[in-house]
Amino acid sequence: MGQYATESLNGMYEEVHGFVDDLEAGLNVVSGINKDYKHIILAGMGASAIGGAVYRDSMYYSCPVDVSVAKTMALPAWVGDDTLFVACSYSGNTFETIELYNKAMGMGIDTVVVTYGGELERLAHENGNILVKIGGEKIQPRSAIGWFIGIVGGIIEDAGGPGIRYQLRRMLPWLQASMEHMELDDSYTHWIADEVTKECCSSGARIPVVYGTPDMDAVAVRLKNQLNENSKLIAFSGVMPEFNHNEIVGWYEDSHRELFLPIILRDYMDKDICKLVDSTVEVMKKKGLSPIVVDIKGDTLLERMVYSIMFGDHLSFFVAVNRNVDPLNVDPITDIKRTIRSKMER
Repeated sequence: MGQYATESLNGMYEEVHGFVDDLEAGLNVVSGINKDYKHIILAGMGASAIGGAVYRDSMYYSCPVDVSVAKTMALPAWVGDDTLFVACSYSGNTFETIELYNKAMGMGIDTVVVTYGGELERLAHENGNILVKIGGEKIQPRSAIGWFIGIVGGIIEDAGGPGIRYQLRRMLPWLQASMEHMELDDSYTHWIADEVTKECCSSGARIPVVYGTPDMDAVAVRLKNQLNENSKLIAFSGVMPEFNHNEIVGWYEDSHRELFLPIILRDYMDKDICKLVDSTVEVMKKKGLSPIVVDIKGDTLLERMVYSIMFGDHLSFFVAVNRNVDPLNVDPITDIKRTIRSKMER
């Protein structure tokens, strides 16, 4: 059976544990891009978009190419010959991504498709787009984050961005060692999972609210998403220090605040932001709250974001283990997709 109680838990462990190998494999995929662009728009939902969001945030200060992530059903009016559109969908059947792909094709924008298969693969062949295939055995779409980070990083580099492949390859041994530490029984990751699942009141376990500092917004969303899907929990995310101008009031005054657990991803390399976060944590503790602070490791912002994703994926898995839930089941998403398609086709 494996080291966990169910086949589902063992299956998800293999997917989470495979992150570094998937990242390395994604870095070895040829992008097929041989032209520089001024703008790159990455379209995707869930994990398929997080890879783009990592580069949007980590290269905001230094990349000569403007990288943005589209989650709407339309493209901006400024797209043109200097824009590369990248459709990211592991399944290849994501409704919103296919809709944006069709709009990009209608506008004549250079387009790349990143997928494991499905309708997008068929459309890419039909329309003569560059097709970048995700390899390996089929896994949960959200577990393909390593593939997306590696492949999208190569696309951005080849489209005029910095040497992302070199940066990521340098960190692979360190990421592997960090993952092995996260998986120890006495790791901080396990401890936080225990805190998340600890019964604190008559309502049972608390609802996690994940906060990232500004550069950690995308990875805070990723952790929230993983707690939703892997751990089968309601969870929310937000940004600090924006928190200090609105949400802090709720944490002070709401009589139901004991039902929630704040988890703060702190980028300790940003000293000014750290001072603001530390002040906020101090005030929260004085009000009887127990925020959990995770110092994100890594020498560069890209390293810290990739580390955070790996940390959060393991945390969500250990919460699933503690709760003995089925991390592979996503029937609610399937139900919603089926309903959306039926309404859109009317």
